[in-house]
Amino acid sequence: MIELSDKTKKILKIIGISLFIIYIYFLCFTWLIQINFNSAPDEKMKYDVCKYLYENNKLPHGGDESIRDSKWGISYAFTPILSYMISAVFMKITSLFTQNFNYIFMSARFVSVLCITGYAIITTKIASKLFKGIYKWLYIVFATLLPQIIFLGSYLNNDALALFSISIIVYSWILGIENNWSWKSCIIMAIGIGICALSYYNAYGYILCSIIIYFASCYIKKIKVKEFLKKGIVIFLIAFSIAGWWFIRNYIIYDGDFLGLNISNEYAEKYAIKYLKPSNRATPANKNFSLAYMLFDMKWIELTNKSFIGLFGYMNVKMQPILYNCYNIIFIVGIIGIIMATILKIKNKNYKMTSQAEKNKILFNIIMVISIIIPIVLSLYYSYYSDFQPQGRYIMGIILPLMYFIVLGFKFIFEKIIKNDEVRNIVLTAIIVFIIIIPIYVYYRYISFYL
Repeated sequence: MIELSDKTKKILKIIGISLFIIYIYFLCFTWLIQINFNSAPDEKMKYDVCKYLYENNKLPHGGDESIRDSKWGISYAFTPILSYMISAVFMKITSLFTQNFNYIFMSARFVSVLCITGYAIITTKIASKLFKGIYKWLYIVFATLLPQIIFLGSYLNNDALALFSISIIVYSWILGIENNWSWKSCIIMAIGIGICALSYYNAYGYILCSIIIYFASCYIKKIKVKEFLKKGIVIFLIAFSIAGWWFIRNYIIYDGDFLGLNISNEYAEKYAIKYLKPSNRATPANKNFSLAYMLFDMKWIELTNKSFIGLFGYMNVKMQPILYNCYNIIFIVGIIGIIMATILKIKNKNYKMTSQAEKNKILFNIIMVISIIIPIVLSLYYSYYSDFQPQGRYIMGIILPLMYFIVLGFKFIFEKIIKNDEVRNIVLTAIIVFIIIIPIYVYYRYISFYL
């Protein structure tokens, strides 16, 4: 067997990652071109905000009649619009060359392509820190190639920007723990928090987790109070300089409502059609249904699960059951594996949480668990009390921590079951190849046919 030099291995690694990133880009871009206008959740409402920015060169009031939806009585301008602002810039640039609606509209979508591509780039960096060998690639493909993620990278939405910001934040956590919160890791986290604040409210759990992990990690590492405060203040100032203007603006124009949530409800109550007014919505809470009834009888779990894996159009284009089953088997195997590994570690009499490295690892794992719990709880709350919307994109922020535990579970089970390294790598490589080609199959079988 030919032994490759370290330099050759490094070059091959760079080539492999580069080809994978290009693959992600072309997947998203191909889906973008294929999908018809408004064939994705609320895309017309989102495009109305982009169009307003493009035509008026100013930020709209969320209740502006020109962008307010006639059914819902609100607009997406009440929520952070950073991605729409970037879309408007792309629309301006495109308009210099053509006035064709399709090209201008597709240029607005292009922001999502770039966000998911950027998300994939950062995810490869995260994977290189968390895993070695074949498991690194297992994490990369699991975390980036869910059909729903490619779908998010192909139409106009804030979710893609949220995923990009989350990847930056998680990467900064790893660097911070690894390097005693160097200035580099602090600045990266601040940038991630700033972008996250301007993306989507259901991603805000990562801002809270960033605060927790920074405080706890500095305590564990016994970082001096002066350094802790200095870096903490810089993190806040950078994040605030990126996102603060939006909340100050909201506070001013919406009479103190800096998140824009109360004013949005007021407009919905005033202008929405009767059955969509907040007071009239047929939510599980208003119908006095139990949480269990919503989860099972109203199929919240089933619909959220399917739309997390891949439901397209307005959640009306489903994949074959066998595809959902394949992904769910992956989830189940990983979850069983991580539970078994955790139980075994706790039972190990030699296990003691004494070293700083072990404490840091446990802290990181706890934060990753919290990062999974928060988006799910927020989505549950929204569906139960506000509007029954069991959409996987609302919990897509769990993808990086979820797949982290899934791959750890895979590692535990496969190394227990398949002792031979070569055989194990062949099996895992087959799984990786399967995950890689699924989006191509989905494109030809569903996207190009239905959308």
